[in-house]
Amino acid sequence: MSIVMGLDQHRAQISAEWLGTVTGEISRARIVPADRAGVRKFLPRLRGDGLEVALEPTTGWRFVVEELDESMPRCTWPSRPRLPR
Repeated sequence: MSIVMGLDQHRAQISAEWLGTVTGEISRARIVPADRAGVRKFLPRLRGDGLEVALEPTTGWRFVVEELDESMPRCTWPSRPRLPR
């Protein structure tokens, strides 16, 4: 993996912090609004890199997982949240 990222989701914003495992660079961003469109706008900056994501499954987490799965097909999850069917 070249990027390890944690997401902290709240009603108004999602806080993202990630580490480039090759460079050691730490980056942060706020995803506002904390909705599907906000996540879509944020994700292109991470394209092309291997990505491992940690996300606490809280209210509204499902669309974040769906967007990551769609936009980042190489995204992996240490303990992948299960989407209800």
